[in-house]
Amino acid sequence: MRGYSLFVVRFRGLHIVAGIVAMGVAAVLGSIMGLNNTAVFTSSCAAYVAVSMWAESRLSRRRGTAPGPIQMPPQMTDPMTLDGTPDQAPRREGNAA
Repeated sequence: MRGYSLFVVRFRGLHIVAGIVAMGVAAVLGSIMGLNNTAVFTSSCAAYVAVSMWAESRLSRRRGTAPGPIQMPPQMTDPMTLDGTPDQAPRREGNAA
């Protein structure tokens, strides 16, 4: 019988947990410093975003799955070949005069 363990599943939300912890620490520090509620909330949100992005970057480097630049297909610059089919291009036959 094959059982599934909690340790077999790879947890991919560690950067979110780190951000939430940073948000809590920033809220406590802001309250100790005597900031008003708006300033505490704003600083906590900024800490959440900064730490979660930093942790995601570090974890993806460690896993070796750092997202590289997106490879886009080459674009056609000639407006006559937008569809890519030769039968759609206008014909250049006969006299132009």
